[in-house]
Amino acid sequence: MGSIRPFDSDLSFAEHIKQLQPDELLDIWVETQQLAEQVQAQHEEDLSLDPEYESIIVRELQLRSVHA
Repeated sequence: MGSIRPFDSDLSFAEHIKQLQPDELLDIWVETQQLAEQVQAQHEEDLSLDPEYESIIVRELQLRSVHA
């Protein structure tokens, strides 16, 4: 599910997100939410994802919904 280096090129996470198909983008959104829940349950702490990653995914989803 997770990876230290999830993409093979030197593009930023935001650039990779823009290149994903809609179903792939939604998959990443769901997987990041599931991963955060698992980490929180395992460590019994209120941990959150890096807000930058979350905002990048949400922003791309919003842009696509406006242009759909």
